[in-house]
Amino acid sequence: MGSINELGTLKDFEVIWVDRHTHQTKDMNDVTIEIYHYEGDKAGQLISSDPEPYFVTQGINDLVDVGTVVPASGYYIDVDFTLQLNYIVTNLSDFNCPPNDYVVCGTNNKVSIVNGNMVYALSACELAGVINLNASGFVASNENGYVVLTSNFTGADNYIEMGNGTVNGVLGIPYGTTSYGTNTQLIYNLTPQTTVRISTGRYVYTNVNLISPNYVVGERYFVLFKGIDPVTGLVEMYEEDFTMTNKLGETDNELNYSFIV
Repeated sequence: MGSINELGTLKDFEVIWVDRHTHQTKDMNDVTIEIYHYEGDKAGQLISSDPEPYFVTQGINDLVDVGTVVPASGYYIDVDFTLQLNYIVTNLSDFNCPPNDYVVCGTNNKVSIVNGNMVYALSACELAGVINLNASGFVASNENGYVVLTSNFTGADNYIEMGNGTVNGVLGIPYGTTSYGTNTQLIYNLTPQTTVRISTGRYVYTNVNLISPNYVVGERYFVLFKGIDPVTGLVEMYEEDFTMTNKLGETDNELNYSFIV
């Protein structure tokens, strides 16, 4: 049995409570619904505060200094290197970056000599590519026109730290900026809410807006109904899970749907 929910739609969630012994529907007290998902362990990230284009001058602001630390094991990587900017001239295609028309200020060229120094006008993808030529313990990437430095180590005890490199001013990441990872955590998309009784044993919560960013295509979500048996006073639960899709029926993810009493 599959359950597909389409992003951007309104969804009604319903539960029908059945007595496990008599197999008849039964009313419950204080029936609530909650929706949640999980985010796995994440690594620390240093995100540039300045967007592309980035103007890097050879010998002036091309020094990278980044540390990644795993305190529990005493593991520490501190890399200090000068960007291999010559790759922009000789091997730019290796980075597989989208084309751009960024040029050095006051010129019509991507690479120009200004006041005797070689200056490069780089996109976030290009700068990340040059950084990755010498990166160790972390990886650089482009996220919506911003350079992101991500530690290779996940979990809340591990962190990445910006050292005293001259590229700091280009990225807008000050010396000493530190970012810790996170452990697996439960994220509530809908905190416990009271449902509406429709008929004997039948409860519903209507008009849940399945929109971004609360709901993401491909993510698995859990719907949990809780109720108190009026006779025994025990808490009983029903649970279902679903995965979001862009368009009904179009997803590469396997869907699971289950009930637990």
